[in-house]
Amino acid sequence: MDELQKPHVAVLPFPALGHYIPLLELSRLVASQQLTVSYVTTPANVPRLQDFVNEAVNCGIDLRLLILPTPHVEGLPEGRESSDVCTPESHGSIFALANKLQQPFDAWMEQQGLAAPPICVVFDSFMGWARQSAEKFSISCVEFNPCGAFGVSGSNSASRSIMQRALEKQREDYVVLSLDLPRPLRFKRNEINQDYWSVDEMNPITKFLLPMLQIVGKGRGSGLILNTFEELESAYVQHLRNLTGKPVWAIGPLLPISYFSGALGNRVSTRGKMADIAADELVQWLDSQSAGSVVYVSFGSVINLSKEQTKALARGLEGSQQPFVWAIKVTESESSGKAEYLPEGFLERTKHRGVVIWGWAPQLLILSHASVGAFLNHCGWNSTLESLSLGVPIAGWPMFADHFFNMRILAEMGVGIQLCEHLGGVPDEVKVTEVLRQVFSDDKGKQMRTAAQKVKEMARKAVGDGGSSKVNVQGFASEMRKLLKTRQEQSSLP
Repeated sequence: MDELQKPHVAVLPFPALGHYIPLLELSRLVASQQLTVSYVTTPANVPRLQDFVNEAVNCGIDLRLLILPTPHVEGLPEGRESSDVCTPESHGSIFALANKLQQPFDAWMEQQGLAAPPICVVFDSFMGWARQSAEKFSISCVEFNPCGAFGVSGSNSASRSIMQRALEKQREDYVVLSLDLPRPLRFKRNEINQDYWSVDEMNPITKFLLPMLQIVGKGRGSGLILNTFEELESAYVQHLRNLTGKPVWAIGPLLPISYFSGALGNRVSTRGKMADIAADELVQWLDSQSAGSVVYVSFGSVINLSKEQTKALARGLEGSQQPFVWAIKVTESESSGKAEYLPEGFLERTKHRGVVIWGWAPQLLILSHASVGAFLNHCGWNSTLESLSLGVPIAGWPMFADHFFNMRILAEMGVGIQLCEHLGGVPDEVKVTEVLRQVFSDDKGKQMRTAAQKVKEMARKAVGDGGSSKVNVQGFASEMRKLLKTRQEQSSLP
């Protein structure tokens, strides 16, 4: 197809692993519908993206990298242009980087002229300035929110309730969310952290996130894309359509097609960045374990547990007697003192039934393995959806933001059980042991596995031919073609 006859979409991710990985998959999906997609990034992130793009191009998919020059940001180390490679102290500089990308993006847009300029920008919710750029260049903009439909609805309600002083008290330690929700939701007060959900002059990161937290309002763009699927959160997907009055395309789970076929290939072991363990070594160990017996433990690309938290979790894991794979993230400055994070003798005592990975784990490879029977995680939406899409129940430790909403939906679906809470929480080692024994041993665990398998089957159908997510991707592509046709008709007018 002639390039000028293909809709061109720019995809604008926030510079963090948990954001650019699903947006890469989204870009591939959209481009596979005979669209051109330019994926925006900065030079230091190109090496971790190039193989993915090359693979798509080799399959005839028009996916490109749009490499913007890196703006100068005070406190951002050279080459550290993603939150996963920054120290916790410099995470704020990533938000500054995200804001400063508007100028080079707008400069690129000005250079496009008639050379198939984008018809639309799909922007990460954290990159709210994209609305201004879209208006400036008279193109459409569609928001991609990295949370699920329930998480988006709850975040919006919490933020607006706090801003409007409409947070309902039930008791001093409980609140009820009802604003902009289809039904009231009761939460412990400390699960709806007012410092996070409200704007404060002393909280610049929250001020940056406010456009994402509040989805209702004029000029919010041409629609919303969510990494979920209709069958998983149908009531809240429809609720967001009603609330915004805009199209909401549920196109998830945003995972490699091989994730569902069993033909996993190498890319899942290097998704995001190179794993800190050889895939063959890990698979050999997993193959030696009984089916459904292993608990995988990971807290994503950003969260660093303290020594106290890590040791308490280690004692609970050891007490459960379950085989485990544990990805432990420590900062570079602390990497030489890894042993201090674990109880004395822990590695020796568990060497025959546990694998500790210091750093990045090949998460899809692990969750896809038949020996894995539970995922102990922070209830971030990417990890939650990946786990459910493979039929793996969750032992949850929600920490902040949408994590508590995700834990709620896991519990309501019967696929998750909570063992700790909050970023500063310290696990009760006895409870960790008890929860893992529940998941793996008793009737509750069997019910969770059965429920998780049902979700897995729903996810597989959603992304297949005729499935809800496949139809929504096609619907989005159709909308882009309509926009291009309108542009062409307008340009032909005298």
